[in-house]
Amino acid sequence: MNKTYLKIFIVAFVGFLAMFGGVFYALDTLYNPSDASTVIIDPIIDPDNGTSPDDPSGEEAVDPEDDERTELEKITAESSRINVIAFGLNEYLADTMMFISFDPEIPKLDILSIPRDTYYHVEGHDYPGQKKMNAIYGMKDIGGVNGMKEYVSDFLGVPIDYYVRVDFKAVEAIVDTLGGYDVKVPFDMVYDDIYDTPPLHINIKAGRQTLNGAEAVKYLRFRQNNDGSIREGDIQRIPRQQHFVDYMMNKALSFKLPSVINTIISSKYVKTDLTLENALAYSLKAAVLKPEDIKFYTVPGTNDMMKGVSYWIHDPYELEKMLFSIYGFDFD
Repeated sequence: MNKTYLKIFIVAFVGFLAMFGGVFYALDTLYNPSDASTVIIDPIIDPDNGTSPDDPSGEEAVDPEDDERTELEKITAESSRINVIAFGLNEYLADTMMFISFDPEIPKLDILSIPRDTYYHVEGHDYPGQKKMNAIYGMKDIGGVNGMKEYVSDFLGVPIDYYVRVDFKAVEAIVDTLGGYDVKVPFDMVYDDIYDTPPLHINIKAGRQTLNGAEAVKYLRFRQNNDGSIREGDIQRIPRQQHFVDYMMNKALSFKLPSVINTIISSKYVKTDLTLENALAYSLKAAVLKPEDIKFYTVPGTNDMMKGVSYWIHDPYELEKMLFSIYGFDFD
């Protein structure tokens, strides 16, 4: 029985969301040329250093007169929400990161996409390519899953309780298990990269169709056409990714749930520091989520070029306002 609840929780709470949100890794050759030439990654000594989140129950009470926390920090300290950072991995770069916040008391699920090119400078890591959120995972000594949890938490100003790291093969397997992805492709997607391993060939026609697992991965990875008529950055892909998450999650929570559970668990597509005890505690409440209980967001900001490198420069005010809203408070 315990194993059953654990599986249900992983599927309902993080399986689809993290898997479909975090596996859309992009090839270095699909990056902007300026990005590829400036990304320098530190070797990782222990990429998955540490697995257990701190226990908040041991925190000492704060004297109100000495309390220097922000209002958002105070709100999150009193909240029952569980926060997860979900991401895929392209060698030492995290990709398509999603902040998943679940309130088991309502219940309510909020999913915030963090563009991989989001500007974030960690002291001592000064190369242009390292000043991006997706480079944190590969930073020597301070990176890995613990680094992702720590620095994403610092960036957002809210705690990160758990991580979920996923493998891109999950998309193919789950889409095929669920009978395909029904989607209206907005335009012909034609791209070839003979230098990928194996070589990448994307040829998806515009129009309503049902994509199989392999086609769905290509649809989600697409960034540009061979002739240059279509070029997309990370921001342009996010709505496509979020629609995919929403569609597949609702489809998976139907009568095919047992098949999806078996595909995810037996194939070991998901790596997480969720404990059995915590999974059991949240599973029943996560299982009753309805489509209207789930909302999607993207870190607000604008694209900008600095020293020839493209970054997503977030808007701190709008981001804080968004997070207050997620936690159920009006910012103004």
